[in-house]
Amino acid sequence: MNVIQRTIAWFDEYQRRHGFVGFPLAVFKKYGDDEAGHQAALLAYYAFLSIFPLLLVLTSVLKLLVRNNDELRLRIIENATTYFPIVGNELQRNVHGLGTSGIAFIVGLVLALFGARGVADALRGGINHVWQIPYVRRSGFPRALLQSFGSIAIGGAGLMLAPIISGYAVSLGGHGWLARTIALLITVGILYGMFLALVRIALPVRVPLRDLRPAAALAAIGLTTLQIVGGFILTRQLQHLNDLYGTFALVLGLLYWLYLQSQILFYAFEVASVRALKLWPRSIDQQKLTEQDHRAFRLYARRNRYHDDAHVHIRRHRFRRDSD
Repeated sequence: MNVIQRTIAWFDEYQRRHGFVGFPLAVFKKYGDDEAGHQAALLAYYAFLSIFPLLLVLTSVLKLLVRNNDELRLRIIENATTYFPIVGNELQRNVHGLGTSGIAFIVGLVLALFGARGVADALRGGINHVWQIPYVRRSGFPRALLQSFGSIAIGGAGLMLAPIISGYAVSLGGHGWLARTIALLITVGILYGMFLALVRIALPVRVPLRDLRPAAALAAIGLTTLQIVGGFILTRQLQHLNDLYGTFALVLGLLYWLYLQSQILFYAFEVASVRALKLWPRSIDQQKLTEQDHRAFRLYARRNRYHDDAHVHIRRHRFRRDSD
């Protein structure tokens, strides 16, 4: 055994005995096993397609509810679009309402909601995938449709209220550090509650809140931090994209921004699932699997059950080194 192999073996044994190292490694390993990066990309794609329908719904509802206060309506839309640094102004200028009366308004509102349903379906499917829920146990019609619309309502309200309330707090307290700190705490609190609600709606099984709270805190802090540094990140990214893609740079920048947020969400989902399913420590040396490795493999296999009469049987085999 050479120096590299001995170092890997020592580190493997160390992380198995120490959770502060073994738990993050198990999260990264499960993120790869679940192909969560692909799930995050799918969520970003549907989120991109859903932005305009959701903003259309928001604009139309505001025209109906606060038709006599144009200043308040414009302020709410402006605060909602500030969630997208750099590109928020473009979104605000290019979204207009459906009108405020008649059958055309109702039909347009329903179609806009159905257009936004893709992001809710992708989110719900991704959460079920990460929690290893068998396909046979996942929600079907009409419950899945109700869950999707519930996710749209909660997610949309959370992402809209966070910048609005925090912006209002800053306007009342000035631009000092105390007002900004309060605004940040409000944003983190709203995103924290939104994460808990989305997971509880999406999963067909009950997960104890103690297993979700650390992941909810991670998601809330991560999304808030990304929001703070988002302008800097997107500015740098758009500088490179403008040289190559010109007009399409704005579209690619928005997709890039949504993908970063989706990755934060899925890492948080993985933290919650590893904690809830007790899937750590995992092995680095694939010839010395842990009990948690075998448990994970069983869950991965059972996730693909499509019918109650279909059963998955897993046998454990010992790895053997081939001798010369």
